Amino acid sequence: MIYLILAILFSTGVFVAMRLFERFKLDNHQALMWNYVFASGTGFLMCKQFDTVPQLVAEPWFGLSIVTGFWFIFTYLLMTASTQRSGVTVTSLSSKLSVVLPTLAGVVLFSERLNFVATMGIVLALVALVLVVGGKNESAKTNKTSWLLPVLIFFGTGTGDILMKLTEQRNAAADMSFMIAFIYFVALLFGILVVAFDLIRGRSKWQWKSALGGIGLGVINFFSTFCVYHAMRCFDNVVLFPIYNIGVVSVTALTGWLLFKEKLTWKNYLGLAIAIIAVILITLKP
Repeated sequence: MIYLILAILFSTGVFVAMRLFERFKLDNHQALMWNYVFASGTGFLMCKQFDTVPQLVAEPWFGLSIVTGFWFIFTYLLMTASTQRSGVTVTSLSSKLSVVLPTLAGVVLFSERLNFVATMGIVLALVALVLVVGGKNESAKTNKTSWLLPVLIFFGTGTGDILMKLTEQRNAAADMSFMIAFIYFVALLFGILVVAFDLIRGRSKWQWKSALGGIGLGVINFFSTFCVYHAMRCFDNVVLFPIYNIGVVSVTALTGWLLFKEKLTWKNYLGLAIAIIAVILITLKP
């Protein structure tokens, strides 16, 4: 249970850190690249044992870890853009309502059971997503990407959760720090390519202050993933992801209101209320 609580707190910190990128005018891509430098570095420092290259390639999770690393940076690029354009709360809700996808995967891929009441919870979660994404203020509606980014994050985050579960199942080691560090190292390689492309095309200029933002986000990011991976060994998908996601949604919404004075419409509040009901229903196992 302690891993689950810490995962909720660290994941909330990820959203807050990305929101601060805009306030301090950090380059999003450079800050994310540095985030993966420190996330992978933190993981390697925590490793008790390192694989050689032949051992790494022979690991059953090796191929999936490369896909997961790419998916991490792809999703975080979407999340950073959405956090700054649509707000912390909407981005968090869109991300965490993706609980529908790993929950269904738990039933289809991992033979976990889902009853009728929990199925109704999945339907309500989709309704909540529509209310939250479509309930922003009028200024947000003028931005064509204000609805598109949260929807993409919904599917992207859900797919990422499934990939994490698949890699966890293929890792029999008691300490998963090396695998997590390697996943972030793969994300770092893709991050370097993105930043290099920006610099070559003249889309951005190099800024060292982005490294400072990357330090905070990277350490928080690693421990968020570390705690989620360990929580997977204690709970089924149909229990873990709903509880984890609604915890992040609730804490992030409170943080967005307290720190960033984000205002919600009545549709947002209704969506949040329905989301809470949906997750409670999903957690009801037969």
